[in-house]
Amino acid sequence: MSGYSFVNGKYVPNYQANISINDRSIHFADAVYEVITVYNFNLLFWHDHIARLRNSLKHLNIKNNIKFETLYFNCLELIKKNDLKEGIIYIHISRGIAKRNHNWSNILKPSIIISCIYKKTFNPNAKKISLISDNDMRWKKCYIKSVSLLPNVLLKQKALLKNAQECIMLDDKGFVTEATTSNVWIIKKNRLITTPLSSNILAGVTRKKIIEFANILKIKVLEKKFKISDIYTADGTFISNSSSLLLEAISLNKKTLKIDHSGLINKIKNIISLSLK
Repeated sequence: MSGYSFVNGKYVPNYQANISINDRSIHFADAVYEVITVYNFNLLFWHDHIARLRNSLKHLNIKNNIKFETLYFNCLELIKKNDLKEGIIYIHISRGIAKRNHNWSNILKPSIIISCIYKKTFNPNAKKISLISDNDMRWKKCYIKSVSLLPNVLLKQKALLKNAQECIMLDDKGFVTEATTSNVWIIKKNRLITTPLSSNILAGVTRKKIIEFANILKIKVLEKKFKISDIYTADGTFISNSSSLLLEAISLNKKTLKIDHSGLINKIKNIISLSLK
């Protein structure tokens, strides 16, 4: 973690960054968040992230009197204070502070916390990853980027214990929803395929950008449901998220997956690289 964070209007050293024990994000996970890539001191895809943040706040009926222009400058100031050339910005907005009660008052003032993490975000030559699969046990409104992430955490840890980097989740009919921190993609017949957006799919910003980039490159994208069996027979598999952007997979449940020889993944990586400049 970096040296400085932003907590409810103040830039403070991390060791002084405190929130109330009565913040509703502690009692009820009553909060939303965004993870934004920082590359070369710049916030990547800011407007897309803020549009999703607005939607998350709206869906949870969290009082939206937040000045997002000011939030942008708060993030830039943190990047400067932490000399964050590459990494991620984490924005956390809770409903506010109140004594523990399931119900809330509409006069609550949202708590805003912003922090930074130094990490390598996009590496075109990143090591390919291994995957596992398991049942999707999350709540039914995964399109909201809520901090209620315990199911994701448990499955991500299960992947780690099986020497894998990510867990693909399956709905009650065996269709792939997404991974614990990522959207899932397969390649078939020179086409990109990813699960269509629905109530159990988070509208990934990187997912959206890959579709935009694919359109520029005239690569056909199909948003349709698929199963684990489709991954095993696919011509390539990768995941996308904001913290790593794109990672290709080489195995699923210890079964070897095909490596993309069509060049589609490299084409997407190349245009992502151009967007970072």
